[in-house]
Amino acid sequence: MKKLLLIFSVLVSAHFAFAQCSSCTIPFVSSSQGIGSSTAVTIPLPLGVSVNDVMIVAVHSGWCSQGSSVTPPQGWTPIAQTSNTGSGCGPINSSVQLSTFYKIATANEPSAYIFTGTTSQTYVGSIVVYSGVDLLNPVHAFSNNGAQDSCSVIRASSVNTTVCTRLVGVFFCSVNSSATNLVPDVLLTERADVGTTGNNPWGNENLMMADRLLTTTGATGDFVSSLWGCSGDGWITGAQLIALTCDLSLGTNLAVTSETFSIQPNPSDAVFQISMAQPGTGSYMVTNALGQVVRAGQITGTVWPVDLSGEAAGVYFIQVNTLQGVTTKKLVLR
Repeated sequence: MKKLLLIFSVLVSAHFAFAQCSSCTIPFVSSSQGIGSSTAVTIPLPLGVSVNDVMIVAVHSGWCSQGSSVTPPQGWTPIAQTSNTGSGCGPINSSVQLSTFYKIATANEPSAYIFTGTTSQTYVGSIVVYSGVDLLNPVHAFSNNGAQDSCSVIRASSVNTTVCTRLVGVFFCSVNSSATNLVPDVLLTERADVGTTGNNPWGNENLMMADRLLTTTGATGDFVSSLWGCSGDGWITGAQLIALTCDLSLGTNLAVTSETFSIQPNPSDAVFQISMAQPGTGSYMVTNALGQVVRAGQITGTVWPVDLSGEAAGVYFIQVNTLQGVTTKKLVLR
C-alpha cells in the first residue's frame, strides 16, 4: 500500500497543469446506498435533497457474462455503461458491470428508487447528490474504462474539460475474496462505499464513489482506486470519471469557511446554535464518529438550532453545504 501511495503522490503534479477558470463550488449534499438480490436493487433517497439538486447513481453487478444492463426508474438519464474487457472477462465481453445515470431533483421525489437488471444475482448501488450544477448541461464529460483487471490499481481515465467542474469517480471491483473496502485516490474524497460478503454467487461486489472539485480546465489526469487487502490480476474491475458542470450564474459570494461559520455552545448538553456571517441557503448534515448520519436539514437564515437530544455523548461532525462552499466542524455532546 505504501508503494501505491507513493505512486499517487507522484501523480499529483499531473493534476494541476491547467488554465485557470472562474470560481466554482458544486457542494456535495449527501449520499445513500443499497444492496439487492434477484434482479433489482433499492436505493433510498439521500438525506437533505432539495429541488434542482443533481443526483448521480451508479449500479454494479456481475461477474463477466453475468453482468446486466440496468433499467432506472422514470426520470433518470443514462450517463454510461461499463463492460470489463480485461483479462478477467476477456476482450469480447459485452455484459454490463457498471451503469450510471443522473436525475435533477424535483419537489416530489420518492423515498427510494428501484433499479432493475436482467439477470438474477447481487446488485450494489449508490447515489451521490450535489447542488450548484448547471441544469441545462449537468454532465460536461465522462470517461469509461473497463479494459483493466487489477484490484490494486483501478483507473478512471482522464477527461478534457472546458468549464469548471466537480469530478465524480466511480470504481467497481468483483473479487473472489473477503476484501470489501475500496480506497480512493489521495486526491479524491470518498462519498459512498458499498460491498457484499460471502462470495455469492460469483464473488463479492464492491462499488465506491468519490469526488474532487476542479477550478481549472483542461485534461484532468487519471484517478485511481484500490481494493484494500486484494492483490493480483484477473479480477473484474473498471471505472468511470464524470465531470459535472458548474452553474456559474450562481455567482461567487463569500465562501463558507471556519471563520464564517460558528457553533455555540460547544460542548453542549443537547442543542447547538449554528451561526453564519451572512444569510445562506443550502443544507447541513451531522454524523457520529462512525460516519452515520444522525441529523440533516435545510439552512435558513443566519442562525439555526441543531438538537442532538437522544444521542449518546461523544464527538459528532457537522458539514455545512451552501452554494458558496462546504466546511465541516466538530460538535461535542456531553
